[in-house]
Formats: sequence, C-alpha cells, structure tokens
Amino acid sequence: MKRVTPRLAVLAVTAVVGASGLAACATGPVDRRALCTEFDTLGKDFLMGNGFFDNAVFSSADDLADLARRYQGGDLTRDADALQKIADADSTNGLQLMSATSGIAEVCGHELGMGTTSYADSGSTQGSGGGYGSYGGYGYSAPTTSTAAPYTEPPTSYSPATSTSAPSPADDETSAQATLQQQAATDRAQVETLADKWVPQLSSKDYGLVADGRTYDYRAIWADFTTTRQSYPSALLLWSGDFTSYTKGDFWVTVANTPFSTGAAANEWCVAEHLDADHCFAKLISHSHAPKGSTLPR
Repeated sequence: MKRVTPRLAVLAVTAVVGASGLAACATGPVDRRALCTEFDTLGKDFLMGNGFFDNAVFSSADDLADLARRYQGGDLTRDADALQKIADADSTNGLQLMSATSGIAEVCGHELGMGTTSYADSGSTQGSGGGYGSYGGYGYSAPTTSTAAPYTEPPTSYSPATSTSAPSPADDETSAQATLQQQAATDRAQVETLADKWVPQLSSKDYGLVADGRTYDYRAIWADFTTTRQSYPSALLLWSGDFTSYTKGDFWVTVANTPFSTGAAANEWCVAEHLDADHCFAKLISHSHAPKGSTLPR
C-alpha cells in the first residue's frame, strides 16, 4: 500500500526549556496502543505550535523515543535514536520530525500530525512481525478484538504430501483453520529446505488483521493464499511460530519457493516479478536467527 506523504512546511522549532525525559523512568515492553498514543500526542503538539513550539514537542519526542526503543512489534531503533537527538537539541523542524517518526508512522497507519491512530475497538495490541500495512512479517495493521486460536499440530492423517495441490476449499471458519493447518503440514518438508536462506515473502496474515480494506478471518487468509498460489504455483505456506526469525508467532506466511543467499537477491526477484514493496520483500527463514536483521525491506 503506497502512502502519499503530505507536504509540511519546514518550520523552525526552538525549545524554550530542555525536554524533561520523564518517559525514560518506565521500563518493560511497549505495545502498539501505547506507542501510537504518544505518537498522536507529538503530532498534536506539533500542529498546535503553529511555527513556534515550547517544551511540549521536545518532551513528547523524548517520551516517544523511549517507547519506540521498548516497542515489541518491530525494530524502531532508528526512530528512537533520531527522536532522542531531537529531544536533546535546541531546535528542530517539520521534516526532521517526520523523518524521525517514519517507522512509527507505518506502525500507527498515518503520518505525524495527519490524523489519529485507529485501534479497531481493540485492547492493547502488539504490532505484527512482518510489514507495512499488510507488509508480511511486520504486520503493522491494527488487529481487531478477535483472538486467534493457538496453532496445534494437524491430525496425524495430515501427513506431508509430495504433491503441491491445495486442500479442498474451506466453507466455514473451523474447516478453513483446519485447511490452513493441513496446507502448512503439506508444505513443511519443502519449507524446511529453505531454512537459513533468504526468500521472497509474498504475504503474511494473522486472524483478525485489518488490511487491504478487510478484516482477515481464516477463510480470508485461505483465500489470500490460494490467490497468491494461482500466480505462483510453487508458493509455500508456513506458520511463523515454527521459526525464530519472526517477531510474532501467529501468522500464516506465504513465501516463494525460491531461496537466495542474500536478502538483496531476494528483493531483486520481487522487482523482476513487478511486485510492489508491500507485497514482496526479502525474509530470512530460520530456526535460530533472531527477528532483528531477518527482514530486508525494499
């Protein structure tokens, strides 16, 4: 999903007093709601300044830097460092603030000061592990209150098959979930051959994900996989919980069965296939590698 960045005037911002940095007193992981609430606060302070801001914008930048550093849904270290520099500076401007919050903007679904975050009536929720918007392992779209059932091993009758043919269509949520499990079991042996290699990731969806104008239940996730496989018949389905390289363990992930030694090479494949950056990027499939450094956005 492409976002058009609105043009903001480059306004000089001078601090009246140094940032207080009270947020640094807190510890522990941070979820999407806490991160985006402070992001919206910074945006409001920015707009209310009307060209000259007092301590509020620097204090909010300091607080947001701390929350970004502790956010568990993805690596926002770059934003955290940039925001801290702003909080410690004497002045800043609109372009600096927008650049310093570009990753957070993807998590929250809007640019700084341009709207407010939607939580889809959900409680505190952590960001996803696989993309921007529906961006694979980042999964930064807001989930709904629906809770996915934990993944369980498929029945023993679901022994891995040598054929790549898809299971029969899923008519309801229960059968759709079982069909996804069956497909993952069918593809598991081939997926294991991709371990510790980079692959083009084509889709990543969890139950309740809001993306592309719809809320994904099991039937929608299955439909997404089958649609992708119509274009790429060798595509494979995996469960993110089976791999340490994913931030979250409850995503159904579709990958191209085309391994590469580098993330750059996997991204070149995406470009050659004319797939946009929201629907194809490099992902390292691994049982030992941490999530950090296992995704190469385009």
